[in-house]
Amino acid sequence: MLFNIQRESLLAPLNQICGVVEKKGTLPVLSNVLLKLDGDTLLLTTSDLDVEMRSECTVDPQSGGEVTVPAHKFLDICKALADGSIITFSYESGKCLITSGDSRFSLSTLPAQEFPLIDDMESYQPVTMGASDLQRMLKQTVFCMAVQDVRYFLNGLLFEVLNNKIRCVSADGHRLALAECDYVNNSGLNKQVLVPRKGVLELQKMIRDLDQAITINMGVNHIKIEIEGISMTSKLIDGKFPDYESVIPLNMENSFTADREALRNALHRVAILSNEQYKGVKFKITPNKLEIVGHNPDQEQAEDVIAIETDIDDIETAFNVNYILDATQAITDNEIQFSFKEALSSCLIKHPDRLDCRLVVMPLRI
Repeated sequence: MLFNIQRESLLAPLNQICGVVEKKGTLPVLSNVLLKLDGDTLLLTTSDLDVEMRSECTVDPQSGGEVTVPAHKFLDICKALADGSIITFSYESGKCLITSGDSRFSLSTLPAQEFPLIDDMESYQPVTMGASDLQRMLKQTVFCMAVQDVRYFLNGLLFEVLNNKIRCVSADGHRLALAECDYVNNSGLNKQVLVPRKGVLELQKMIRDLDQAITINMGVNHIKIEIEGISMTSKLIDGKFPDYESVIPLNMENSFTADREALRNALHRVAILSNEQYKGVKFKITPNKLEIVGHNPDQEQAEDVIAIETDIDDIETAFNVNYILDATQAITDNEIQFSFKEALSSCLIKHPDRLDCRLVVMPLRI
């Protein structure tokens, strides 16, 4: 195996796929990247058995072959070489040599046959959508995914095609986030898949700053996302996501609308003196005024007042301040609306006139 390639042409695709590599995996070969030369195309693959990333680049081939080399060391070497330099990669008889100018590196290898690949035999149902739409929906939902919850079906994100909508939904038992976009569903596909946390985070990095169409292939056990030059395949969580629509409150009698940035700034100020363990802040709502109060066991207290639009006479409720700050980050419009039935009922947070992003947060008793 022998090829030449410009540093930047190799660095970009290699950098895209190395995030999935565990430095101390259960199998030594999972710390490596699989390199396979097919004509003038170099295929690069990394995996942790749950998520597999593939990218490709064009090289000047001398002879073909395949091998695995330590992924992070290979990436660090490419980063350390000079801009515009030409890299020569050679592998023969178990030895790998990387040269560029006066720099020479000898890397350990493991046989390509030991690298576990996710089988492509499964039949998929394809969905094509804009990368920017998916970026927005992930930004508005990923923060609600549970982390190592015993309810394993919460440790990921629900991706759903329903009628003429695509939805992303996540929940951690205390709050729920739903984001959606319109979709021309010519195939009549109605399907849900549960993508594990690591797959979601890798997908978010993969499509960052992209403005093009992506293809999402939904299978029985895997989901595969493809864009030009790179693909990601992730195992799915084998479980049923809760009936999220039943969690979204209806017939809410009380609501107020606030300037998002003013609310966010006030919350940041009050959070300084909120209880470090529970992070609770109290909302005191009166006509056209919201008073936010936080205190801690040291008898310290912070108060802030902002103007709001409401006809609520006098209600007090309380929330985890970090949950509300996350909501103000997810909803990027100038205005944000809070709706609830009573002080201790769940609160629906959204834009006053749109439903493309909805968050449900449970109140606190403080």
